[in-house]
Amino acid sequence: MAGHNQGGGKPAQNGRRYRIAATSRPARHLTLASLTPADGAAFPFRAGQYARVGFDGLPPRNLSIASAPGSPALEFHIRDRAGHGGDLFQRLKPGEEVVVEGPFGAGFWREDHAGPILAAAGGAGLAPVKSIIETALGRGMTQPIHLYFGVRDEPDLYLESHFDALARANRNLRFVPVLSKASKAQSRRTGLLAEALAADFPALAGFKAYVFGPGAMVHATIRALRALGIEPGDIHTDEPP
Repeated sequence: MAGHNQGGGKPAQNGRRYRIAATSRPARHLTLASLTPADGAAFPFRAGQYARVGFDGLPPRNLSIASAPGSPALEFHIRDRAGHGGDLFQRLKPGEEVVVEGPFGAGFWREDHAGPILAAAGGAGLAPVKSIIETALGRGMTQPIHLYFGVRDEPDLYLESHFDALARANRNLRFVPVLSKASKAQSRRTGLLAEALAADFPALAGFKAYVFGPGAMVHATIRALRALGIEPGDIHTDEPP
């Protein structure tokens, strides 16, 4: 479930009311939605957690929160899914009401860790990683932070300029996009995310790792991290190891 773009079980009826402020289409098969609270109060959560979101007329979705705690709006990265509103971008209109429940999830940022951080995100799994990294940098954390973002091809890559700018402004942040099935030759890294990590790091003992994305990617990445020396208790995700 990491990345949380799945059906959410019971209907989201008892949560807080939000309104759609804006939507965009930053990558194929992906909608970015910004929601503002009807009551004006910030949604309480920890960076890396998710919420259950009920869009009008659609099954509720478990969606990771991409914005940082305390932000006036909630940001979600919503992957198209057959039977769960694949035409979401066309359906969502500014001003419409949305019900948000939560927060949920154990993959949140451990702010007491002063050692290096490795964040590995696949597809819409970038959302909780974005929240974690922006929160850590906003709190003045200075330890090395490595962000590896894996997608299939260029049309799936998004927020690249955002993280490039963050890396330029914060010398402790390193951003590495990785394309698993690049359709043309290019300068970006290619191959599987787990392979890129194994090639770049001889050992990762002492790191905290945050891993979000499709289930197969999460499990492959966790296996690679364990082989590189990260203890199970230092790998945080919402997928079981």
